[in-house]
Amino acid sequence: MVDKYIKSNICLAPWMAIETRPDGAYKPCCVYKDELTDPEGKKYTTKEHSITEVMNSKSMNDLRNRFLAGEKPSACDSCWKQEAAGNTSKRQHMWVKASTQGQLHINKNIVAPVFIDFKLGNICNLKCRICSPISSSIWANEMAKFDPDRKKYWTKYNKDGLWPRQKNKFYEDLVKQIDSVRFFEITGGEPLMIKEQFQVLQRCVDMGAAKNIEVHYNTNGTQFPEKELNEIWPHFKRIEVAFSIDDIKERFEYQRHPAKWDMVNENILKFKNSGLKNLSTQVCTTLNVFNIAYIDELAPYIDEWSPDFWYINILHDPKELDIQQLPADLKKIVTDKLLKTKTRKAEIMEAVNYLNSEPLTVMDDYKDSLTSKIKQIDGYRGENFGETFPLLNNILKIYD
Repeated sequence: MVDKYIKSNICLAPWMAIETRPDGAYKPCCVYKDELTDPEGKKYTTKEHSITEVMNSKSMNDLRNRFLAGEKPSACDSCWKQEAAGNTSKRQHMWVKASTQGQLHINKNIVAPVFIDFKLGNICNLKCRICSPISSSIWANEMAKFDPDRKKYWTKYNKDGLWPRQKNKFYEDLVKQIDSVRFFEITGGEPLMIKEQFQVLQRCVDMGAAKNIEVHYNTNGTQFPEKELNEIWPHFKRIEVAFSIDDIKERFEYQRHPAKWDMVNENILKFKNSGLKNLSTQVCTTLNVFNIAYIDELAPYIDEWSPDFWYINILHDPKELDIQQLPADLKKIVTDKLLKTKTRKAEIMEAVNYLNSEPLTVMDDYKDSLTSKIKQIDGYRGENFGETFPLLNNILKIYD
């Protein structure tokens, strides 16, 4: 039955999932591009709307009907792109996860949150190149400093990112919905810096619901929550900690400024050696312009850390960092390099397949847009793309 739905265009998210964005907006999942709005066009937010209201809204009902009619909504094109490249999409992954719990309902009259994806504000200690100021408080502060003409705009990101610390309808309704929940995905910002998520988990423990729930974290690896690891996490069915590691050493530090490679490496080993029986460690690598030529050099570190899973995520936005936009001569050089790897060949082939698949859209101003973005941030941070990525710079000519 699962294979039947995976091969179809139907996604479970409008029936079984809800995501909260760093600014407090709701979406059906983390890769959905459109806004969920009420009949007047106003965005649904955690401050003003409950989970129940959003999941039963006209926006979500319309989306469900589109899937039932066999459509492929354009707002879901990141999944369609992954599937076209032969990789596993968020949509397909959700079907597999739901099947492990026997949670396979697409009856339009049955709507309940089985998956809840928390992005509890934008508190973060890093300014990752592949991320955005909307998801990082210190990056928003940086932009407010270097882009004074839009200071109000950047400051608003940090104001909106405070929603988890304010009274809102999301928390009120979450308690009522907890019996149906089987999966929490907690991101950010940096989730292990956001204490409100530990309060939510403690509430689940107090209600006796924790034993039925799997919790997945995406973390930048700079935090080690020893107290919560020992006192809260053991009560849950499963805890997955996925470290966002896109590269190694100075290239890692360039992409995830101002993280320190040695500290993150040390924290990964702390989690691995914690002794927590229900803990699964994972590594998430997001393919992008900066790291595509070097993931073969990351593979030996994956072997050393020995995570339970190494999964390849694909960056689609901003488009200038999408590897499908790279020039053909650079794609060939990178492909030839990656195909020589002697370890983790399955994951490397995922990268190669996507790199060489046809892009759905081609940027006419790709080179100018990429150059402008890189040089702007290099200037803010005193960094130099050409010195850190000589192989890429030789072809892209970001710096002469």
